[in-house]
Amino acid sequence: MNCNYLSLLWKLLLALAVAVLAVNYYQDIILHGRPGALARYLFFILLFGSLIVQIVSKRCREKQPD
Repeated sequence: MNCNYLSLLWKLLLALAVAVLAVNYYQDIILHGRPGALARYLFFILLFGSLIVQIVSKRCREKQPD
């Protein structure tokens, strides 16, 4: 099984989480508006999704023969 795509996937999810956090910060602090519930929780969903995919990626690489 090829595990390279998992490594890229968790990095992509982490980058999306950082982008969502930046947008939420901009909306909340700069514009004094409150982001919607989805925008608030999307960061955590992406962050934990990234961590789960990273763990799966590590386990996949450990099982892969050299």
